[in-house]
Amino acid sequence: MIDYLAFTEQLERVFTARLALRPLALSDAWPLFQATRNPEFNKHLLWEQPANESFVLDRVNTTVDAARRGRLAAMSAVLKTTGEWVSLYRFQPSSLEPDTVEMGIWTSDKFWNGRFSLELTRACIDAAFSLSNVSALIGGASPHNRPSCKLLEYCGLVPFNLGIRHSESLVEVLAQEFRITRQQWEEKHATSAFEQVPFENISRESVPEGENPTRSGAIFARRPAAQRRQLPEDHGSSAASF
Repeated sequence: MIDYLAFTEQLERVFTARLALRPLALSDAWPLFQATRNPEFNKHLLWEQPANESFVLDRVNTTVDAARRGRLAAMSAVLKTTGEWVSLYRFQPSSLEPDTVEMGIWTSDKFWNGRFSLELTRACIDAAFSLSNVSALIGGASPHNRPSCKLLEYCGLVPFNLGIRHSESLVEVLAQEFRITRQQWEEKHATSAFEQVPFENISRESVPEGENPTRSGAIFARRPAAQRRQLPEDHGSSAASF
């Protein structure tokens, strides 16, 4: 089983070229609500467009509470330069098997262009396999939501199941599920797509005997520019209803 509290502590030290991660906060409900004002943001989600802020506040509050109880990991991606909210990224247990995690991303329409969703998803997938004992990651999207489906494929996930999910209004929705196993990830990813702030405040005196003080403090370097392949745009992706 995954220790989501420990995983969250590791994730909040993760950053990429443009983005940094921090735990989801109730205040993130406001930029998320603003994103839902765009009808395209809600088009493929399993919940209706919220009529007011209270709906999103309740939803975010429930997610924050579950994260604090160690039931899932919910992170906000922000711009490193300004701290502006970009995306919500969530990891939660899958019903398939204990060590499989379901992931989802919701990106503000302000950042649909510029490959922000791609940069974040690649980093989060690499972080999940590098910093936890997860055996596989799964994500799902409507087959009509081509940007989200392409996003998952660009990040190494492959389609494995096409089934029916129910929206919160009990409407049946067709969902394409994608998966990547640890073995598949190890075969395709020789280097990491993220870096991690080291745990420099951990002194040798505070580390229990027999533990490696540098294990969790390692910096995961991004691949050199010369080794990066050209990646497509996010194609205006709003959110993947994972």
